[in-house]
Amino acid sequence: MTMSDAFSVEHFPVGCLVSDSKRQILYCNRFVEEHYGYGVSELVGADLFTLLSRASQIMYDSYLLPLVMREGRCDEIRLSLVTRHGEPKPVVVSLCRDHPHSERIFWSIGNANRSEQLFSELTEARKLLQQKISLLHNLSDTDQLTGLPNRAALTRHLNQKIGHPESAQLAFALAFLDLDGFKEVNDRYGHPVGDKLLRLVAKRMAANLRNNDLIARFGGDEFVILLTGEFGSSEAEESLNRLIRQVSEPFEVESLKLHISASAGVTLYPQSEAVDADQLVRQADQAMYQAKLAGKRQLCLFNVDKERSEKGKNKEAAAVRNAIASGEFELFYQPKVNMRTGEVLGAEALLRWNHSDRGLLAPAAFLPALSQTSAGVELGHWVIASGLTQLRHWHERGIDLHVSVNIDGYHLQHPDFLRQLKDLLMDCPALPKHRLELEVLETSAIEDIDHVSSVLTACKKLGIRISLDDFGTGYSSLAHLRDLSADILKIDRSFVRDMLTSPGDLAILKGVIGFAGTFQCDVVAEGVETIQHVQSLTELGCDLGQGYYIAKPMPPQVFEAWLRDWPQRGLL
Repeated sequence: MTMSDAFSVEHFPVGCLVSDSKRQILYCNRFVEEHYGYGVSELVGADLFTLLSRASQIMYDSYLLPLVMREGRCDEIRLSLVTRHGEPKPVVVSLCRDHPHSERIFWSIGNANRSEQLFSELTEARKLLQQKISLLHNLSDTDQLTGLPNRAALTRHLNQKIGHPESAQLAFALAFLDLDGFKEVNDRYGHPVGDKLLRLVAKRMAANLRNNDLIARFGGDEFVILLTGEFGSSEAEESLNRLIRQVSEPFEVESLKLHISASAGVTLYPQSEAVDADQLVRQADQAMYQAKLAGKRQLCLFNVDKERSEKGKNKEAAAVRNAIASGEFELFYQPKVNMRTGEVLGAEALLRWNHSDRGLLAPAAFLPALSQTSAGVELGHWVIASGLTQLRHWHERGIDLHVSVNIDGYHLQHPDFLRQLKDLLMDCPALPKHRLELEVLETSAIEDIDHVSSVLTACKKLGIRISLDDFGTGYSSLAHLRDLSADILKIDRSFVRDMLTSPGDLAILKGVIGFAGTFQCDVVAEGVETIQHVQSLTELGCDLGQGYYIAKPMPPQVFEAWLRDWPQRGLL
């Protein structure tokens, strides 16, 4: 079939359109383009509902499609088609199929204001269309604008390759390419120029591929390229970068010199896990989107390992949300004491997950997968709410303690953090706000120190105390202490653990304690595990500590029993 055969209905006095049972537009003639303002490149491959008003969409789904699929045709139905500018136009349409098992539906479209003349034109058009059905059999596999294979043809070809008995030995690269600047050309010079440009682009790209490679048009200014053979990432990138350079060379259309470029994403096959054609196309499309974000004329390789990691994160996030709803999380509390006097000053709330299959899990088993996710923010909110509830319960019973909760840097920078925190505090009007402490990792706080500083300042205005955790493990500096306005510095357990044997860790401890004195901060040592730690820390001027030598983290009821039995005397 030649392209001229397929276009022999171009000059009908009525609209001619071909769609499939899945509502994809396969073909339309100039009447549709001229009367409704769409370019051929916009409609072919698009959803049929692009053209139909809402009422006509409902009528098509509920009545017309079932009728034509059952009886093969329906004549002279009044619908409302929508122009590119959103203006509805009433029309009379007739629909028919070429044979009983076909999924191609042929439309004759006219203007309802020319009813009598239109009906005769529709009848004649329908006859001519039927005569051309045999020539249009391949239309469902061919992009009628460029003559390239279309989405359906490429998808079927890919599935055949992947489903081949020897597919494990096959190798290829699949690229998704999108034109940069095509929309501007289309808007400035009109659809006819845009369509001619697309034909030239398709021709140039096809001429720069090997004979055994395949290029298909997916609609609009999007193309998919199949590079066959043993392609590694470097070979695929070299071939596609060469193609991108070819597209960036100027095109001449109707005495115009047009400049566009292309962005592409590429994925490789085979992969460690089974994939189908649609997944491969989506992977290449995602990589192309990343290339677009990086700027024009870019190529990006799809990262399979990153996708697998993202899938794992999504699965873990869903499990966390279910666990919150099912009440599987709880807070354990580890006391903070004055090692010199024995006074219990407060407790750190530490998250635990009573997992239905894996038992009791510490945060290290699940929090890394929630990094910078909305599920992590939801869990952080639950931790604050639960910590405040426990603090209020103890306050009402006369147990006068501080409770500190750990806040992830991503959660702290969430736009709703302060509003949600204020709402939680409003539910505890009788609770002294300074009893709540927020523990913030220094390493996460300095990712956007200006924003974090403003949030922490707002928290302090609410009466909340701020504790800077893991101080000394990151880029600790006096500037951070100044900007973050911490009330408490916590010395990381790694320094406390080795202070008895490591002169370097001992020096860091002395420095942190000196920082705390300069900025009038309390200092708390984590990881106090022996009496020698207690003696050395108090000699250095650090009286506050927590660790296994004092007590392990405990559920609230066990903590209360421990508190009743704790001797109010020093540990020395």
